[in-house]
Amino acid sequence: MIGKYTASIYEEDGGWTGAISLGFHPNGKRNRPKRKGKTKTEVKDKLRKLAEELDKSVKTDRNYLVRDAVQDWLTAYAKSGKAPASVDVYRSLAAHQLIPFIGRIRLKNLTADAVETWLNGRAPHLTSSSLGLVHSVLKRSIRRAARHDRVGRNVAELVDTPDGKPGRKSRSLSLEQATALLAEASKPTQRFGAYVVLAIVSGLRTEELRTLKWSDVDLKKATVYVLRADRHRGETKTSLSRRGLGIADMAVDALRAYKKRQAAEKLRAGDEYQDNDLVFCHDDGRPYTRQHVRHRFRMLIKAAKLNPAEWCPRELRHTFVSIMSDHDVPMEKISILVGHSSTKITETVYRHQLKPEIRDGAEHMNDIFTRKTKSA
Repeated sequence: MIGKYTASIYEEDGGWTGAISLGFHPNGKRNRPKRKGKTKTEVKDKLRKLAEELDKSVKTDRNYLVRDAVQDWLTAYAKSGKAPASVDVYRSLAAHQLIPFIGRIRLKNLTADAVETWLNGRAPHLTSSSLGLVHSVLKRSIRRAARHDRVGRNVAELVDTPDGKPGRKSRSLSLEQATALLAEASKPTQRFGAYVVLAIVSGLRTEELRTLKWSDVDLKKATVYVLRADRHRGETKTSLSRRGLGIADMAVDALRAYKKRQAAEKLRAGDEYQDNDLVFCHDDGRPYTRQHVRHRFRMLIKAAKLNPAEWCPRELRHTFVSIMSDHDVPMEKISILVGHSSTKITETVYRHQLKPEIRDGAEHMNDIFTRKTKSA
């Protein structure tokens, strides 16, 4: 007997075979799961584990690997209606940071020690944030497998996520650098210039700029209405992110010139033009992706004699916050302008040069860059 089950162990093919009797399958064949080993003791241990699994109603498949559990979870996660961007991130982490290292281990043989060794091995290569995400992928994958009775316990949850390498800290352009970039962006030859001008003087997020429509822009009132973002279901990041913003004169001028240019492009493209009412898009109307924006931004940064490797589009928002703060705009006002729910986010995430006391957004940007231009 093994536990409450009738079992037998016998020699076979130069080793030992053990079997537990579970009666009959619906088709009339005997239900006798077997385990093999080199010694009788090894087989007996395997039968004990099998009995424990049977008591827990766990249906262990010897060929069910960690990678199978991860792929099953990713498939289920994608079908659950989650944001495609999140699915892509998880798939990429699993494909490059998880499966190549522990994916071939049988799920039932995965140990907490193996998980800990894997995480410690990836720590020098991933930021703490990415390390936490890939660890979460494994934990959620095993949790799903446990719900489907493929494993008894979740060993990934027994391990703490180690610290990864420091992430790249976002920075902000200095006033001098921002002025140089705005000067280059304002040139008629720079088709992407209006995007950069508006980003610097408004603090809009990159995902808000990519989905901005002309119907949301009132150039007569110098106002932009933020109603959507390039996020899951097109929603803004928070409810406070839905806001109307006054924009500086240079942004109004840049958008007017860009709108005329876009009208000419639309005329040339004719029926080939994809009219999505987007402010910033390709010359045939197609929407920009993050990659498209990043590429065009780097080209413009280079033209302004700045190092493209040092800057990314989201740092234009950081630049807005820092310049406003450096020119005595109060934190409460900055938080409202950038659509934050509290000043704490502004202070911790966007803190480059923060000071108290102030005035207003668009008017203040007009003053800042007007003074800078006159002094140049």
